[in-house]
Amino acid sequence: MNPEVLFQDLVSIPSLSGEEGEIANFLETVLLNEGLDFQRIGDNLLVQIDRGPGPDIFFTSHLDTVPPATNWQGDPWQAQWQDHRLCGLGTNDAKGCVVAMLAAAHQFRSLAWQGKLTVALVVEEETSNAGIAEVLKATSLPDMAVVGEPTDLEVVRAQAGLAILVAEWQGQSCHAAHVAKVPHVHALHRAATEISALPEHVFFTEDHPLLGATSLVPTVFKSGDRHNRIPDVAEAVYDVRLVPPDRAESVAAWLQTQLPKAAVRIRSSRLKPVETPADHPLVLEALAAAGKAEAIGSTTLSDMALLHQVPVVKCGPGNTSRSHTPNEYLDRHELQQGIAFYRQLLQRLANLVPASCTTSSQLSA
Repeated sequence: MNPEVLFQDLVSIPSLSGEEGEIANFLETVLLNEGLDFQRIGDNLLVQIDRGPGPDIFFTSHLDTVPPATNWQGDPWQAQWQDHRLCGLGTNDAKGCVVAMLAAAHQFRSLAWQGKLTVALVVEEETSNAGIAEVLKATSLPDMAVVGEPTDLEVVRAQAGLAILVAEWQGQSCHAAHVAKVPHVHALHRAATEISALPEHVFFTEDHPLLGATSLVPTVFKSGDRHNRIPDVAEAVYDVRLVPPDRAESVAAWLQTQLPKAAVRIRSSRLKPVETPADHPLVLEALAAAGKAEAIGSTTLSDMALLHQVPVVKCGPGNTSRSHTPNEYLDRHELQQGIAFYRQLLQRLANLVPASCTTSSQLSA
């Protein structure tokens, strides 16, 4: 397996979230040619190496990307190595992690060890997290998990959760020409008045040592569909990055007190905050493999949220600030360092016993 060639090939294949069939077909051929055992679940691919009793290790990263930014220069899928750098959609987020995990697993299979390794390459991480959910539904929970995302090989042991709140204002419409004569309730104006009375963003409770404080910010506003009719409905969507001990319900209740003329509801709260203890063997071995002193937290969401039932860390080559930006890239040395990190981590984890890796990592949300 030539990691640099595989990386270029994968970046050259469009794989927008929900449209990963082509890249899954390509990788299926690669895995067959490399003699790796795998299972396909939809367009998710699970590389499996089973060496009998021992730790059950689960690595995962995602095959999908967001659409290219409108100001992308050149063809986002015309991937070419230039000056030790590969530029293209998904290089940083997260096909570099995909290739690094595959290459590490390919090298690791020739070593003498006991246990089970699964490398799950999943779909729809950028949208619904449906891929990892489908995989977890079809498999048993592992002893520990590593999520491949661009973290500059910083070990993330805590990740904030997400809640989406919706506030809706009801009104009574009338013709815009008769606004001074006909009884009406202007839903748009009512909403704008209450929204503008709040700060642009709100923070709750004391800072978590790794994640900061829970944040709430309005991100979507909708009202009206015609220039000549007073809107009778207005809707605002709020993004809430949840940090314990806050819960979606408590934030929604607070927002309701601030928007008394609206009806506030929770649209989604399934992505829970997650934390693996600092002294857990998975965290300690990941830090040792990465050459880092301390783990960090992350408010950027990932499939880590759906692995809250097992000890889990997030770590991989690339920089999160490049994600979803025009002309994202990954340098050759970053890819090589990612392969080395995952290989060293696998060697360290293979020496752990399953009993040491059963602590739940979910925080109350």
